Amino acid sequence: MTASPAPTPDRHTPERTCVACRRRRPQAEFTRLARVGGVWAPQSGVRVGRGAYVCADSPDCWQQGRLRRAFGAQAPAVSAALVARSGPEHRPDPSGPPVAASESTPHAPGRVRDGSHRR
Repeated sequence: MTASPAPTPDRHTPERTCVACRRRRPQAEFTRLARVGGVWAPQSGVRVGRGAYVCADSPDCWQQGRLRRAFGAQAPAVSAALVARSGPEHRPDPSGPPVAASESTPHAPGRVRDGSHRR
């Protein structure tokens, strides 16, 4: 009687969390963004340093509003880079979430948005 070989343990799969939807998935299902020269941009290949992960297959996660918490003022540029990197089949819904009036209306520098002057 021969003994069967011991079962081999499953290989460890690194998991990451999407900065937009907070969903945990295997690392391979994300697009990694890294800060290079002060600008967040999608990176390919293995890179050293801190990175942020966004779902690669979910255009909802590429919307500016969902990215603002992680990328702040750079969220529009990050969103545009993710959309440009994807194919036309992954474009987000153009109607998207409504834009707040304060975001769409520019205000004059040196003035508070209610119209009063700085002192």
